[in-house]
Amino acid sequence: MSEILTKKNVPSKRFDKIPIYVVEEHNDALQFIYSAIGGKKLPVEGTTLLHLDAHPDMLIDRKLKGEEARSGRKLLPLLQIENWIVPAVSAGHINRVLWLRPPWAKQITDGSRVINVGDQPDTGLLRVDCKEPYFLSDALYSSRLINAKEFELTVEELTPKTKNAEGIVNFAKRLNISEPYVLDIDLDYFSTGNPFLSLYENIGLYDRLQPIFDFVLPDNDDAATVEKVVELRERQIQELENLFQYLEENNSLDGYKYEKTQLYYMVSELAAKVLVEAEKLNQTPDWWAVYAGGCTRDQGGLPYHISSDLEIEEMVVEALTPLLQNLPPPILVTVARSTEDGYCPPHQVEFIQSRVLETLKKLYNADEPALHYLTVNTLS
Repeated sequence: MSEILTKKNVPSKRFDKIPIYVVEEHNDALQFIYSAIGGKKLPVEGTTLLHLDAHPDMLIDRKLKGEEARSGRKLLPLLQIENWIVPAVSAGHINRVLWLRPPWAKQITDGSRVINVGDQPDTGLLRVDCKEPYFLSDALYSSRLINAKEFELTVEELTPKTKNAEGIVNFAKRLNISEPYVLDIDLDYFSTGNPFLSLYENIGLYDRLQPIFDFVLPDNDDAATVEKVVELRERQIQELENLFQYLEENNSLDGYKYEKTQLYYMVSELAAKVLVEAEKLNQTPDWWAVYAGGCTRDQGGLPYHISSDLEIEEMVVEALTPLLQNLPPPILVTVARSTEDGYCPPHQVEFIQSRVLETLKKLYNADEPALHYLTVNTLS
């Protein structure tokens, strides 16, 4: 058995030079990982993902079924920037994820944990058995899973504070990364925006969304208690989705025929303020953008830190570079710009990208970076 598993985890071919793919939306990186699997440059199972990002990107579309997650490339159009990793884990392609975060990103607690991802027996929806608030607040927890895959998630902070040689060497050893692995870098790791802060900022929309979308963690981690809390959270999210769907279609809650709970009155009050502000700006509200902003408010909001050029340079020279020098080379590299959606500040993205690509080209025998983001929207 061990010999079979070992062979599964060893790619039968290698790239002559390490490819570097630069995408705009982070989920577009997965197509290149799948292509490498199809080309036998990555194994079908057992790849490690080294993920440098200000966001975990480990949510799951709540309506995604396990069979869809395991449907190969048919999965790709169903993904978004925040939920592309776990479906690939469910398919078995990735069995270890290391999220290296900047100091201001704290969505998941540091350390390692083993997680199962699989299908809820009664719905077929993809879920995990991890009780981290990150998963609970999106109602993604289930203790009952079939077709489950086990994977290890490690979260660590990577900053220039580990810049002394001994510190970074020990840090790299502790990560215990061996081939095959994919190096995945989101440029918002170096400087992190929050696009929802500017949405109707004159009325303080982002703060007004918190009490509406707030989520109270269970007072203990007993499975039955957690399941009940997640069930209630699922109802809350579904009701909010219904309310904002109605707003998107009608630009008002007049005639809303579902049950009018406390959430209805809270959203109705908010909608009135948004409509007034939108009229001042001569706009029609984008209610799904408001909803999306609310979905980020459940555990305090998204990370936000606009780095100085000096901070960026220090993170590249004193954190990224020595880390990679102390790791084996990856099979391939994916880089996400994440600037059109506002997560990497547009005025800094070119500087950050140039410094990251310069570093990769110095460290590795790599192909010229493939700038996928320049062609993806121009293809006929």
